[in-house]
Amino acid sequence: MSCMHPASHTLRLLTIAMSGALGIAYPLTSSGHTKVRAPQSGKVIHITGVRKTGHKADAPLKAAYTEHAIGAQAIRHASPAQNAQTILARKPSINAFSTGPNGVRSTITFRSFTSGQFTETFDGIPLNDMFNGAATNSASMRNAIPLTLADTASIQIYNGINNPAVNGYNSLGGTINYKPLQPARRLGGAVEVGYGSFDTANWGAVINTGSLDGFRSVFSFHRQTSHGWVKNSADQNNNFYYAGVMPYDGGRSQISTYLIVNHNTGYTPHSVPEPLVNQYGITYDWPLNYEQTNNKDTEITAIVDAKSLVSRSVITDSKVFYQSDNYQRTSYSNPAFGQSASQPYYLPNQGTSYDFWSSYPTPPTYDPAAIFGSVLTGTDYQLYQDTSSDLGYSPSVTILAPHNIVTVGGNVTYGLLRSTEYWYGSAPVPQIPGYNNAWYEHDERLLASAYAQDDVSLFDDAVHITPGVKVLDAYTISSDAIGIYYPIGGTVANNQHFVSPTLGLNYAPLPGFSVYASWGRNIKFPNIGAYYSNIAETNAAGQYVVVPVSIKPEYVTDYELGTRYRHAGFLGSIDAYREYFSNTFVNVTNPTTALTTTTNGGRSRYQGVELTLEQHFGRFFVGRWMGYANYSYNQAVFTSSFNSSAVGQVSAGQPLANVPKNMVNVGLGWRLGDVDARIGAKYVGPQYVNQQFAGVPGGLKIPGYTVTNIGLFDTIPLHEVDVKSVKLALNIDNAFNHHYVVAATSNTDYYGNPYLSVFEGMPFSVYGSATLTF
Repeated sequence: MSCMHPASHTLRLLTIAMSGALGIAYPLTSSGHTKVRAPQSGKVIHITGVRKTGHKADAPLKAAYTEHAIGAQAIRHASPAQNAQTILARKPSINAFSTGPNGVRSTITFRSFTSGQFTETFDGIPLNDMFNGAATNSASMRNAIPLTLADTASIQIYNGINNPAVNGYNSLGGTINYKPLQPARRLGGAVEVGYGSFDTANWGAVINTGSLDGFRSVFSFHRQTSHGWVKNSADQNNNFYYAGVMPYDGGRSQISTYLIVNHNTGYTPHSVPEPLVNQYGITYDWPLNYEQTNNKDTEITAIVDAKSLVSRSVITDSKVFYQSDNYQRTSYSNPAFGQSASQPYYLPNQGTSYDFWSSYPTPPTYDPAAIFGSVLTGTDYQLYQDTSSDLGYSPSVTILAPHNIVTVGGNVTYGLLRSTEYWYGSAPVPQIPGYNNAWYEHDERLLASAYAQDDVSLFDDAVHITPGVKVLDAYTISSDAIGIYYPIGGTVANNQHFVSPTLGLNYAPLPGFSVYASWGRNIKFPNIGAYYSNIAETNAAGQYVVVPVSIKPEYVTDYELGTRYRHAGFLGSIDAYREYFSNTFVNVTNPTTALTTTTNGGRSRYQGVELTLEQHFGRFFVGRWMGYANYSYNQAVFTSSFNSSAVGQVSAGQPLANVPKNMVNVGLGWRLGDVDARIGAKYVGPQYVNQQFAGVPGGLKIPGYTVTNIGLFDTIPLHEVDVKSVKLALNIDNAFNHHYVVAATSNTDYYGNPYLSVFEGMPFSVYGSATLTF
């Protein structure tokens, strides 16, 4: 055990924790930073509001769980074609891509889990949709984008269930936390302009107020427009960001505020049949007179965070947050080009050919044939709206003891959802409930959690034990009115809860070397789609009834084992994991409305290995060099057989879709003075794909691919009074113009032949930008 005096030990821990959390104004060194050395560990903490341990983007050596990070430099050097989702793909076990510009239709898998099965947070506040799971691209909200890289200082990636102070309501595969961009201490700013392939134009401005009696603020606005690499996918994204920091009580307390407003408008890029891509080229998308989908989305995230040093050993942190998402989509599918002998492929957003709702006890009064000549032509326009908002509170208390740090906290979030779709034969589509609504839905959800964890330091800081437990609860109400898909109205509700235990152990027998093991269990509550089919089921007498909710949450038990090594500029880590998964959700999509319902499948097993290597060579030949490489192997298979009327037979041993077993990242960086050069490549292995509407894989695959990106950067100092420097950037993406498919689904054509409906990856592209700093 440590021989340090307990009071001294506690005081040092207090100083470190408060400095990292609050940015307290301790006496500064000549460089403008405060330095404190943590007991026994040798870590140096720079008090600037961001804790740095060793290199800028590595996990703490003594962490008891698997962690990775993406630092500020990687974010600054990101291509304009990258976004807050796709930049994650540089780390092990993450496959992330967008099928349209500006982050439209972003998709992520993390250790084989889909984007609704892990948590994404901003400053610890969940970005995941309370009702539909994912942070982006859920419930057919293709351009719902909560944040951009312009809002982000760094990114923390916690693989697996991890500890309860980190994980959230959906943390089966892991947690991704975006750290907010912080205001600078000095007055200044920057203006950026850029242009590149696909008529991509971007401009933005950042203004820092500097310290005004301690109060600091940063304002930023960025706009990017692009026509996209496939036809008919033009998009515009506007992002406003504000952060303010106000210390008080002599620097013992601090209030931080963050606001993100992101507005996106554009067309949805749809998957297209692979035979048509082979015929017309990789830029092919459905012509606008065949099909078109116009999207508008505005997301708002607001956080007020109050931290206080209550005493020498107690720190409190309280966050109040508000989030909203207002999404609207108008889609059109031309009946003349629907699936037929002359056009044998599925066309998105097709109307229906018969008014099945006319036989309902109290049917919607819309008669498409009477107004537009046929039911099909009277349902070829669809207006979908999804408007949600939530208000939450997350408190925590940290208690610093001589040899352990105890944290207790929790969260309560209340959310409202209004989801509706209307059908008509022309635009603008009227919005009249009881007349032309396919559905008209109001939902409520209350999520609550409480946790306690301890970080126990033993044997002169060589051993860290991190036990924890979190209690999670969800109360959900779903109400639907009579509509084209609902012959009767009704309400269903249920309450679900779970106790999530975790345990992590880290042992560092030698300087720079540690081994760790962890275990945990967690849950994912069902998305709102799991409640849809309970309203208007038919009983034995053929009557429409409302039945109780029978869907069960997904459960995961996670086992991890890993090691880390750091020496003379070298960073290395390797870990292995196995996760046992039960009640796997299977999503079944209506081909006409894109309405997705959820059922429970069987059991499955996810397992894999993750290897990370990084070497900072320092000065070598000419300039400074660094290299990195990481490899991940992920396997996901069903371990039980089950049958569903919607998806058919699924057999034990059958692999899950959208899981590339092998992924590799390699890269090399060089710096000479103010000039930087970067080259990186990612390999994504072959993967099975789901059937388009059944939600389980068929027998078709997409092949593996490799994409190489290059970046060149130069900072030119200026000696003008008002301008400090100009930063020039040139990004070359997919430098070797590799043709590849990032995602696909399988379907059958008019004649019963199977085919892939594919999303094409971005081809060779070049982007240039200039940033003036002042």
